[in-house]
Amino acid sequence: MAEQNKSNLWLIVGVVVVVLVVIYWFVSSGTEPAATEPPAAPAVSSEPAPVDDGAVSVEPPADAAPADPAVPEPAEPATPAPAN
Repeated sequence: MAEQNKSNLWLIVGVVVVVLVVIYWFVSSGTEPAATEPPAAPAVSSEPAPVDDGAVSVEPPADAAPADPAVPEPAEPATPAPAN
């Protein structure tokens, strides 16, 4: 009977090792492989951009003061009540 328990123990250990290897394989398959070639430089156009291409600009004009709506105006300091 003890021989059967040893066999079952090695079977369980083997299954656990196989499961851990499979989990490692799946987890590591999402990583990017080492770079074998240098990344290509982005294509640069030598043509100037069209003056009016119909695009909408969201940048504020250069002479406008930057408005930050997230910063509230400073509150007036409260005047202390006169002591009686």
